Amino acid sequence: MNTANELEKENYQSASLTMMGRPFYLLWCGETVALIGASLMEFALGVWVYQKTGSALDFSGVLVAAILPAVFIMPIAGGIVDRFDRRYVMVVADLTAVALLLMLAWFLWHNSLEVEHLYAFNIAVSLIAAFRTPAYTASVSKLLPKEKYTQASGLMGVSSNVLSMFAPLAAGSLMAAIGLQGIVFIDITAFAMGSILIWNAFFYAGRASDNINKIRGDDAKTEAVSGSVALALVFFRNEPLMLWLLLYTVLQQGFVTLASTMIMPLVLSHYSENDLGVILTVGGVGGLIGSILLTVMGELKRLMLWALAADVVLAFCILLVGVNTSFNLYCVSVFTALLVGGFAQGCNHSLWMRKIPNKYQGRIFSIINVAALLTISIVVMAGGFSADHIFEPALSEGGLLEQTLGPWIGTGKGRGIGLMFVICGFIGVLISLVGFLTRLRRLDLIVPDAPGSNES
Repeated sequence: MNTANELEKENYQSASLTMMGRPFYLLWCGETVALIGASLMEFALGVWVYQKTGSALDFSGVLVAAILPAVFIMPIAGGIVDRFDRRYVMVVADLTAVALLLMLAWFLWHNSLEVEHLYAFNIAVSLIAAFRTPAYTASVSKLLPKEKYTQASGLMGVSSNVLSMFAPLAAGSLMAAIGLQGIVFIDITAFAMGSILIWNAFFYAGRASDNINKIRGDDAKTEAVSGSVALALVFFRNEPLMLWLLLYTVLQQGFVTLASTMIMPLVLSHYSENDLGVILTVGGVGGLIGSILLTVMGELKRLMLWALAADVVLAFCILLVGVNTSFNLYCVSVFTALLVGGFAQGCNHSLWMRKIPNKYQGRIFSIINVAALLTISIVVMAGGFSADHIFEPALSEGGLLEQTLGPWIGTGKGRGIGLMFVICGFIGVLISLVGFLTRLRRLDLIVPDAPGSNES
């Protein structure tokens, strides 16, 4: 009997990726198409802001404007995502983003775009993402059995890394050929097409969304008093180790995000836009390979151990980026960092989907995202301020650290940001090693999978 069950399980886990179903693939493709436009815009606007102002603080400020507003509305958004049809939430969010892009295009076509407009644009996009992000995450886990979560995370990573591989070079070429206005038009088209695919995903999912609503109706009395914060507090009180995972996740995300945002001014301080595009494209190849590995390896055991090991390597690569200005070493370090980073992120994402019941995921994921976004906002804004006013002056000619750290990591433009990379990498290694020495490494075994997290 046990042998038959084990054989059946083995055959199921070794099934081809086509067994993940049409609804998931339509949802995945819709998200990928939307990300195409977003990736082109992110790179193009980032270069535009830094070239226009030359300030790391302004560059960071525009990024924080796309993060921080979501912190205040996401707890409310999580409750809405759990109580309403998620397909409507996602499609309305995408169509609203298209309207915002049309407004941005108007400023561009009238040659009146300023940095202040990007602050307002990013604030609005942040509010939209507060609804869309938890809706997308909860939808993926609803459409798949838990045995497919890791593969799904890998495929989602494939999309983002393919785009990070091609978007920098494509954005540079497109800006030269059709300008920022053309990239805005591409982004509008991508969001519209993505919305159509996402709608079709839920159409082919049949009555899954209706079943969710029925469950919510049955549990209305209990869920009505369970807001995002209250529900998250109950969840983390019942599973305290998941709270430690949240703390670990937001700390690592904070340092990794600081490195990923500061890589642009760091590289541009020594190399051209084309060189930056090459480095980011090479990194995208690494991230793609990491996501493909996660996908083809199937259902991994001890996901937490895999994530911790990958994070150690990632943090060490961040440290290496800070201690050199070699173009080749930049490429190797960024390639390796994104390879292991994509792998670690997929493992982490799969863990969260496994441990949180689907009907509560909108609210709990919203609180998780609030913690992550708040940490990222603080770290990125502090990083931009520190780069302009502390680290860069300290490693300039005649600076405070010129004689002590200058011989090790160099002096001049960009070397202060390099020191920030060294600090982030060192702290990241320490955080991961602490995880290895605590119960966190056994999270897979200690915290049970959520019952009914993948029921249809």
